[in-house]
Amino acid sequence: MPVILVTGGTGLVGSHLVRVLVEKGCAVRCLVRAPQKAGEVLPAGVELFQGEINDPELVRKACQGSDQVIHLVAIIREQGNDTFERINVEGTLNLVIAAGQAGVKQFIHMSALGACDDARYIYAYSKWRGEEAVRQSGLNWTILRPSIVYGQGFNFFNRMGQALKMFPKPFVPVPGRENTLFQPIAVEDVVNCLVQVCDNPNMMGRIIEIGGPEHLSYVQMLDTFLACLGEKRYKLYVPMPLMRLVVLLMSIVWQDPPVTAIELRQLDMDNTTALSAVADTFGFEPKPLHEGLKYLSS
Repeated sequence: MPVILVTGGTGLVGSHLVRVLVEKGCAVRCLVRAPQKAGEVLPAGVELFQGEINDPELVRKACQGSDQVIHLVAIIREQGNDTFERINVEGTLNLVIAAGQAGVKQFIHMSALGACDDARYIYAYSKWRGEEAVRQSGLNWTILRPSIVYGQGFNFFNRMGQALKMFPKPFVPVPGRENTLFQPIAVEDVVNCLVQVCDNPNMMGRIIEIGGPEHLSYVQMLDTFLACLGEKRYKLYVPMPLMRLVVLLMSIVWQDPPVTAIELRQLDMDNTTALSAVADTFGFEPKPLHEGLKYLSS
């Protein structure tokens, strides 16, 4: 079996992926910031390399002897020194260089649906620039672009739940722009796609967009989320200019608010691909949202 280096192994996708790879009998190593904490999350037998994605020497050591790299490390919010530029762009470039020097045979990069060459959308632009580093690397690469990923672990719906807790019952605020669509995909389905990419050399050199079986608005996702929680809320539609002001105030009052100005800006763009994207490329049907969120009521 090949030696697989996974970055971001303790995150939402990474923790599920590493467990599946270990169950398959793969030799898995992870680059982690805190080995003791990682050891509590990851299964036994995973080789841990302590270091950050921005430390070229430590990244180089982790890549030595690796046959495949699955790069999951990314941030969706900036905090302190962890900026989009430093993690999503420079960190990816560090790993690409190290993988090339180590002779890695396959490099799988998880980007995001909506990654674009438009600096107005800071997060999406950083993901696009990370992709550029991969595309120009000379490695055998595959780029996976998922829509919103959810499942057991911290995810988009935890943020939605945070908003519910902050707002007095029986109401819930809704951003005024209701024409933006999303395509949430369960983490188990994302992992299935990643594993298939590992096993299929014909997927090299491709950018693959994936999403769940539904195009849903924010309100439709909220309704499904509330139904899984068994809650009833009345929606208060907040015009976008007012919502921007509210978000600005929240960012001043709370260190980790339910939504940021950058995330609100992303509502300018749909976060969707073809409904048949997963079935066409990977041969299985992803879970609809109401089924994927059943873990909330179990």
